[in-house]
Amino acid sequence: MNRRRIWKLVCIPVVGLVFLLGLLRPWEQDAPEREKGGIVLDADAVSWEGPQAPPDQEGIRIPGYGPLLFPAGEERVSLTLYNPEENDCYFVFSLYLDEETEPLYTSDYVQPGMAIQEVTLSRGLEAGEYALYIKMETYDPETQTAGNGASVKTALTVRQ
Repeated sequence: MNRRRIWKLVCIPVVGLVFLLGLLRPWEQDAPEREKGGIVLDADAVSWEGPQAPPDQEGIRIPGYGPLLFPAGEERVSLTLYNPEENDCYFVFSLYLDEETEPLYTSDYVQPGMAIQEVTLSRGLEAGEYALYIKMETYDPETQTAGNGASVKTALTVRQ
């Protein structure tokens, strides 16, 4: 065999492999949001240094929420949903209005020490007073098994 033919036999597969890897690259762009086991981390979560739990408190730390105010008709609203850094589990947050079974919002997994500061509701709300339930489901990061969850009730005022 001559050198030119050997060169073609080596280069063509290498160029093909590089091309194929280039096609698969968009799939890799999701990698920062994913961890082993297929857990999808919430892309809107940012590092958060919120209130700390007392050092002698045991178990999962559940954040409290005071009265909230949302603008009427808006789907994108400011609301900080955080997983205290002392926790060793992921949170998935869901928002429910009193007596409704469909959530207004559900997050992806939120790591300890991270928070979502704006959420997009499934619909804008009419002006009025509501009871809002912030449900927190907990998950083990290694096994993805669900743990004990919690639900915090707070007053929501929606104004024009």
